[in-house]
Amino acid sequence: MKNNVLKYILVVSLLMNFSLLGAAGYTHYKQSRYRIATPVSCGIQRNHLFEELSLKPEQIKLFQQKALSFHDLLDKKRQEVDRLRGSLFGLMRTDIPDSKAIQGTIIQINKTQEDMQRMVVAHMLEFKNMLDKDKQKKFLDLIEGAMGQQRATVCP
Repeated sequence: MKNNVLKYILVVSLLMNFSLLGAAGYTHYKQSRYRIATPVSCGIQRNHLFEELSLKPEQIKLFQQKALSFHDLLDKKRQEVDRLRGSLFGLMRTDIPDSKAIQGTIIQINKTQEDMQRMVVAHMLEFKNMLDKDKQKKFLDLIEGAMGQQRATVCP
């Protein structure tokens, strides 16, 4: 009698586990269908941005295509800034730091970051112009809110 009860409990437990795994897998599949290669932009997920703006499927596809090429280019600029920062630290580590070389590297870093900022603004304006007036306001509000949530990194 005890064996039958234990078998029954085991079967019920296995069914519940399989149900939970199935539900988790289905949820993951549904959420990942709408993700794109680089999921986070300006601190918010792009698929969340698309949902908030209630974009049409053809708009989402166009936005995703433009966003992918933009983010590839932006990532290259970020890598360049990282490389320059590494070079800057290399210059600072020398026994007698070359202040002119340090200043030149800082100027290069600032120039690259300025280019990145200009690219981001141009990209945002391009997206904004593809939306109607109501969605333009909502788009800028979402981006502004996400940027406000980001914390600045402070040197010690």
